[in-house]
Amino acid sequence: MTSLSTMLPFVARFDRATVLAQNLFVSLDRQKRQVPGEAEEGAGLRATFVYQQLKRSVSFNGPHRLGVSDLRVLQGLLAMATAAGVGRREPNSAVTKIVEGSWQELVRACGVKSKASVATGKRGPSSGGRSGYVQESVGRLSGIEVTCSDRPGEVEQLVNVDLTCDTKHGFRIGLSTELLEALGAGKNGKQYLKVNMDEVRQLQLDAARLLHFRLSNVNEGTSREYTQEEMESMIWGTDVARTESIQKYRRRLFKQSIAALRALDGWGIESVQSSKGTWAWKVSRPKSRFAAARRMV
Repeated sequence: MTSLSTMLPFVARFDRATVLAQNLFVSLDRQKRQVPGEAEEGAGLRATFVYQQLKRSVSFNGPHRLGVSDLRVLQGLLAMATAAGVGRREPNSAVTKIVEGSWQELVRACGVKSKASVATGKRGPSSGGRSGYVQESVGRLSGIEVTCSDRPGEVEQLVNVDLTCDTKHGFRIGLSTELLEALGAGKNGKQYLKVNMDEVRQLQLDAARLLHFRLSNVNEGTSREYTQEEMESMIWGTDVARTESIQKYRRRLFKQSIAALRALDGWGIESVQSSKGTWAWKVSRPKSRFAAARRMV
């Protein structure tokens, strides 16, 4: 088992399915989490990502909708696992698959703040209270089942919590195969997406955090175009704004989110005319700071 790094990690490795599966993480503003027995028939979390070229799909299913608070906890966990080398095979050793650490380490990695402190600027709950929020999110994440078309009959948890661990002092968490393969990418021939955690901690809006997470699919130092519909689906999934007030609310949030990402160092988001003659959003991500450092040497 590998202990999480005590340093504040700045990058998290993710697999494409977890990042891009529509509806896996959505903005829950003005919405209620779906609770078993209270939601309409067939409701709950249902999300699938299809790798077109590889002809394989990854599906996520669970009883609760996952919001940005849950996303940030998973990002923090993956960032710390990335720093600790989880998923990588060292010489003469097996692949490390278990992450262990203290809840306070995870709180720091996530940059979790209470909703009250963000909204009012006043001091929020203690670090112990924040770790309680993190533990609740871990519980929801562990309720998500992951299945892959190339592993028929195999069902995994997105994260698997070791219940024998004393939660007052720390945790031991296993990760799904998809996440582990992304963490070990480079030595196992798998690909991965990089989420800049320094940028994540700067963002305050839930909608901006969701956009930032999904736009990690844009390779660093390059640009990519998206339609308005694609950008909005990164935040709200397939959920439809059924009233004019919700539509206005979302337009305002979207505008604020674009401004928040533009404010990040090196990011560029502009409205352009696509090759098809329609308007699109051109998103540019900065190059890795390590790549820049190598050029200066």
